[in-house]
Amino acid sequence: DLALLQQLPQSALSGIIEIAAAQLRAGPANKKALVETAESLEVEPSDLNTTIEAVMHLLLDTARLQMPEQDLRQSLEDLGLEEEKTASLLQACSEQAAHARSVVQGIAPSLPVFKGLDWRLDVQVGSRCLRGQSSPQMTLQIQSERHGQPQTQLCQASLEDVEAMRVEIKAALQQLFQTTPGVLPAFFDDFLQMSPVATADGSQNPGCPSSRSEVPG
Repeated sequence: DLALLQQLPQSALSGIIEIAAAQLRAGPANKKALVETAESLEVEPSDLNTTIEAVMHLLLDTARLQMPEQDLRQSLEDLGLEEEKTASLLQACSEQAAHARSVVQGIAPSLPVFKGLDWRLDVQVGSRCLRGQSSPQMTLQIQSERHGQPQTQLCQASLEDVEAMRVEIKAALQQLFQTTPGVLPAFFDDFLQMSPVATADGSQNPGCPSSRSEVPG
């Protein structure tokens, strides 16, 4: 949806960013003004509106995901934008971050925000008469935040249950990436590349490279 920016001059991008920021604060732009702007840029009003909405969603998504500047820059560079245009979008995301975050908090459900994860693998070995049998358990300590207050949950699960959770989370992240391309932080991209967790029979290799995972930023 940001493809139109490749065809427009830098001055036009500045105007589009201003309109997107104004829509965050006051709602949709006046249709007449939109048509006049589109005519001055020699583009279709529908294409201009789509681009303005894309910039607005970019401001909201970067605030919602709290994307580090490096990840956002990489995502914008992947779109093939010029360095000057990339810098303008980065500046806009930074300047509008506080307001965009307040908008997101106003429309988002009151759910805990994931902050980090500690895990430990415990293996209970069978007695002599039950050689070769083991009961692996994964202990998970999940750090989250809700309404600015840190929370910690401690739980235990079999490796089969952990693998089932990994599959479901991976599917959800892939769906998010398909509907909102280019906005996932590198942390989630690394998660999508993780190998399956080892099951009790040892048929798969462990996929967790570390006992500590955190959301950057």
